[in-house]
Amino acid sequence: MAVAGNEAVANAAGPSRSPVTGPLPEQQRYFGLFREVADQSTVPASAFADYGAVPASVMWFDNWGRRAAFPVATAEALWRRNVLPHFTWEPWDPTLALTDPNQIGLDAITGGQWDDYIAARGREFARYGKPLIVRWGHEFNGNWYPWAVATNNQDPRAFVRAYRHVHDIVRAQGAHNVQWCWAFNNGASPAADWNDEALAYPGGAYVDWIGIDGYNWGFGPSWDPTVDHWTSFVDTFAAAYARARAIDPGKPVMLPEFASSEDGGSKSEWVAAMIAALNAGRFPNLRLLTWFDIDKEERWSLTPGLPGLRELVGSGDRGRWANAAGCAAAAVPRTFRPLPE
Repeated sequence: MAVAGNEAVANAAGPSRSPVTGPLPEQQRYFGLFREVADQSTVPASAFADYGAVPASVMWFDNWGRRAAFPVATAEALWRRNVLPHFTWEPWDPTLALTDPNQIGLDAITGGQWDDYIAARGREFARYGKPLIVRWGHEFNGNWYPWAVATNNQDPRAFVRAYRHVHDIVRAQGAHNVQWCWAFNNGASPAADWNDEALAYPGGAYVDWIGIDGYNWGFGPSWDPTVDHWTSFVDTFAAAYARARAIDPGKPVMLPEFASSEDGGSKSEWVAAMIAALNAGRFPNLRLLTWFDIDKEERWSLTPGLPGLRELVGSGDRGRWANAAGCAAAAVPRTFRPLPE
């Protein structure tokens, strides 16, 4: 398991914060952000300008089809701001159809065709050397990615083999600073016995965080334009959270992607109800929540001045929400002690 230890966290805290050296307060939660920008190191400043707070974590995506180097300088710049980098690493070429014979497949990964690429990224992770969340092969229980169980002969073992293969190559490069996030979608598609995410769990030695992606799609999403899918935060995640805790109760839970639509209800009320539920003790082992702060299929983005926003993103380091607390967030896998549900 690749968990950053005391020394790694303390030595990398950056100039503006004291390192975390002991157990974290119970129920401490951290707020992360994803914004689709060319340079992720600009997100802390833009978030502060918009929301008056710097997120504890910044997430971004890259795909294998680009064969691009890991942006070490970007990760270092984030960490200097005490922001935990969160790298979603997608094993596909999005310019190709899922069924294209040249698309990247799990068998090709396990068979060694991508070993040199994986090893090169692992060396870059190691050169960065500070805490880094890597989320590989997310939403594998959907049917929209080539690494999904549904697109690999409905065989969850194929996903497990590929995940472990990537993990082991990265670790062999000395990237012990990586925290691995195994992340599923809150609802399987299709909902079949073979698509139970528990069957695709690679094991506790390969996972530092369990992630759940989920959205309140609101009324009339693109995939079901005449139906109301407005769902509260609690209802969006309750069943998936229970499954995550059953799969491995020794792991902290994160939401690597979440957001609410504005169609069919009030986003402000949705956020306020979420905060109330969390403050009342719901999802006690949920530690990191990353808002998908862009407009894509829906208007997911937050709005400056949104009621409840200050409590959501935090002010200083008060309460359950942390502002620019990447060092503390990075310590979660090391210090995690499950709380009663």
